[in-house]
Amino acid sequence: MRQGWSERAGVRDGLLADLYESVLSPGDVPGVIARINSFLDCDGIHMVGWDESRNEVLMSLVTGHQIAGAEAAYLSHYQAIDPRRKMGLKSPTGVVIACHDELDDAYVAGSEFYQDFLIPHGPRYVAGGNIFREQGRNVHIAFNHFVGRSRFEGRKRDALGGVMFHMSRWMKLMVRADWLREAAAGSQAGIDLLPNKGVVFLDDAGRVLHANPAAVRLLGDQMGRVNLGLSGTSAGSSLDAHARAVALTRSPVSLAVRHRGRDLVLTLSPLPRVATGALDGLGRIAGPTGALSGLHHRASVVLTVQEAVDAKPDIGLQARAWGLTPAEEALVRALAAGVSPAEHAEGRGVKISTVRSQVRMVLEKSGQQSLRALLSHLS
Repeated sequence: MRQGWSERAGVRDGLLADLYESVLSPGDVPGVIARINSFLDCDGIHMVGWDESRNEVLMSLVTGHQIAGAEAAYLSHYQAIDPRRKMGLKSPTGVVIACHDELDDAYVAGSEFYQDFLIPHGPRYVAGGNIFREQGRNVHIAFNHFVGRSRFEGRKRDALGGVMFHMSRWMKLMVRADWLREAAAGSQAGIDLLPNKGVVFLDDAGRVLHANPAAVRLLGDQMGRVNLGLSGTSAGSSLDAHARAVALTRSPVSLAVRHRGRDLVLTLSPLPRVATGALDGLGRIAGPTGALSGLHHRASVVLTVQEAVDAKPDIGLQARAWGLTPAEEALVRALAAGVSPAEHAEGRGVKISTVRSQVRMVLEKSGQQSLRALLSHLS
């Protein structure tokens, strides 16, 4: 039997810091749990989540190579008869309980769960409990001592109680962060599906952080350059000055540039700030491997890119704005379609002098100096 357990000074605080930091980098969770297992001198930890309404396992994490081989058998059959599951649901979240608190040796001797599963795989004494309970979903964690080792008592049980307290709060943060990650990923997916509008996220210095496929198609090899290097902006050959100005002033800017034979319209807009002061920008979401998921946590400015479209004026709107009569509007539509004044007069069954008089009225009302200027405006 191993000697009595004692806590190493300073180790617990570092582990708890690592635990909370893993909320933003879930890929670190298995390593953190393994270090907690080592710190408490346990023989493996099993964390498992259920949807009780569906009797369905939602997640399972095992640390400790000795019990890793038992996970498949547990999930396929023994999780349904695990007595610790009901024990955990009866106790408050974050409170440590031990099997020997409620299950005596006689129960263990007649239990299929203990005799056919747990003890053959090594564990004899187990402590832990519920660390998350919400809307029919539960997460339990079990700390194991192998056969031949003592119960969870004394200083180790006290330390385990402190760890459980923090794990219950950590798990709530993990669940909330997952919801935020899903929302962020959904937002990015929607942005990436935009077919004709490029979207680029930039930091305060104008560095490119993320670009959707449409932006890559429109900007091409410029996406590999720090400041996009686009020509035609009023401030020179790059957008970094504009991005910095937008990040500072929080005022949008629109630019027209020509790139690879295309006329592009660029709009730089500030992203909303969710915090102010020295903590501005903290608390955004990172993905399971430390890579960012959803909108980049350092994004300050969003750039939209789309091809310029030559939009002809709406003749009906123009006619109403100029105060044209129905006959004058019909004349304008005919002229815009390439019909000459004489052809229009013949088609309407009126004298050419009448059409010429209408032309003069249209020019006067529109403020155009000549018929050529009017046609140019309409085209």
